[in-house]
Amino acid sequence: GIHKGEITWETRVTPTATEVDISNNTELTNVPLKEGHSYTIKQLYQAMLVGSANAATMLIGNAISGTQTKFIDKMRETAKSLGITDAKIYSANGLTAKYLGDERYPNTDENAENEFSVRDMAIISQKLIKEYPEILETTKLTKIDFNDNGEITTVNNTNELLQDDSHLEVDGLKTGTSDAAGYCFASTTNKDGHRIITILAGAKDNDARFDQTKNLLNYIYNNYDYLAVSTNQALRQDVKVKYGKQSSVSAIIGNDLSLWVPKNIKEKALQIKLIPKSSTIEAPIKQGETVGDYQITIAGNLGFIDGSTDLKTKALAANSIEGINIFIKWWQMLTDAI
Repeated sequence: GIHKGEITWETRVTPTATEVDISNNTELTNVPLKEGHSYTIKQLYQAMLVGSANAATMLIGNAISGTQTKFIDKMRETAKSLGITDAKIYSANGLTAKYLGDERYPNTDENAENEFSVRDMAIISQKLIKEYPEILETTKLTKIDFNDNGEITTVNNTNELLQDDSHLEVDGLKTGTSDAAGYCFASTTNKDGHRIITILAGAKDNDARFDQTKNLLNYIYNNYDYLAVSTNQALRQDVKVKYGKQSSVSAIIGNDLSLWVPKNIKEKALQIKLIPKSSTIEAPIKQGETVGDYQITIAGNLGFIDGSTDLKTKALAANSIEGINIFIKWWQMLTDAI
């Protein structure tokens, strides 16, 4: 892709006859493409994210991998690298295979359709925004003008919450619709500087997907608070140390943590347990050395998208502990053995 230098925003791509046909199929969301015309990656990218343009998505896949088949293989590999092992991926754009003509993935049934769990979509959305936050500069656009050799097509964003006058301040991410999945929506918003992602699937119609997403976001706003725990806070427990000039060392968390916790139990939400890295930790110990893990359980927590029910973060020595004289150490080791 762009970040790997495989293509640039100005790389031009020409659609195949099949992709031109798909782009002009009135059953599908698209910007119309013309045979023999070429389009920049930037144009296609904007059309894909703003207008859910199916054919534009396929062209981007061709630009990256050469063919749809190779691009689908790349998508499958990427999904596995994210820990998504049960997804079924047959197309770049989510269309049922019957719409793809001669660009259908080999040996695929005409009714085959991409299948992801809600958890899968949450993982992908989180990864996308964390690694490529600039995507939000495009997903927040309410419309774009698609210029095809001077012929302008205005493309409205399929995300209707962008134009909602509520307090939600949604700036992405993507709608999706199919007979099997219903009306779906991955939304995201920046709440007081903190990113929220919701995934909704199976809504009965277009209005329902946005109404239900608003309900989800309002529920979060009304019932959860953002809790930041920094490394310099007094969130420290002691670890026993053998053969040191002190018998224990204070352990601090290794990195700042940020969590959403239920409002009514915010102050008591964190249950923290220190798990030493071994049954015996011996001096000398350097400041900042890993001495174990903090396991953090959140009261009222619904779990995390990786399936875990608690967080783990490294526990680091808050200060250095010098070892005792070698002869005294030998004597202690001898008495321990008796």
